[in-house]
Amino acid sequence: MNEHDDLIKELENIVEQDYEKFYAIVYRITESHQDTEDVLQNSFLKAYKNLKNFRKQSKLSTWFYRIAINESYRYMQSWKKLPVIAIVEDLNINETTFFGNLEYDENFVDVLIVEEMREKCIRGFLKCVPQKMRVVFLLKTCINLKNKEIAEILEIKENNVKVLLHRARKQLKEMFEYRCNLIDPSKPCKCYLWIKYMKDHDYPIPEGHNQYKNNELLTIHFKNMSKLKKMHYLFQVENTMDKDTFIAKIKTLSEIL
Repeated sequence: MNEHDDLIKELENIVEQDYEKFYAIVYRITESHQDTEDVLQNSFLKAYKNLKNFRKQSKLSTWFYRIAINESYRYMQSWKKLPVIAIVEDLNINETTFFGNLEYDENFVDVLIVEEMREKCIRGFLKCVPQKMRVVFLLKTCINLKNKEIAEILEIKENNVKVLLHRARKQLKEMFEYRCNLIDPSKPCKCYLWIKYMKDHDYPIPEGHNQYKNNELLTIHFKNMSKLKKMHYLFQVENTMDKDTFIAKIKTLSEIL
């Protein structure tokens, strides 16, 4: 077995060992399970075809993270402001009044619809965070990388990682704390109220996110978490493509190429 074959084997092992982490970061950037699967497969193909250019100036895993994130960027969307801010500005009322006018019994709402609505909301918060800040936050939050590792992946200084992470957390924390009832039970924004609003205005109800956390959110453990830890927990990702299925796919690709 030559050096190139060794690198192929190492790459396959890295993807297999850290599959859940790769899936989590790509999913949070692309916001789509199908796009995540496509990005991961395309990233493996790109890495495979460019192994001859790998100079070993960083770890192979760092190099693959960089490829996967760069592949994900074209799917990334951004918002200038949250929809609720635009709505209350148009209505010339504050958010408390807006949600207070949406009288609705949460017992009439399917739990799975609430789960989908919550996922849509936290995606909206992320879209309001500048892209590089967002990626730094996700690399730290979703897969718990060290600042040094994040700096190597993004090819920036470690001090810049600290600054970007602090700003991202601050911006998200302010958005959550100001309105999210899950983070602070005294706040007015509740998932089932948004479902009421969307139904009243004939907007499509979100679906296909498949990030089910409702049982955990009802536990004392979650309720006793700090606001920052609650926020971090909401961004955790459950992959929908079985790891063994994906690994089998890329090993088949390795044999074909």
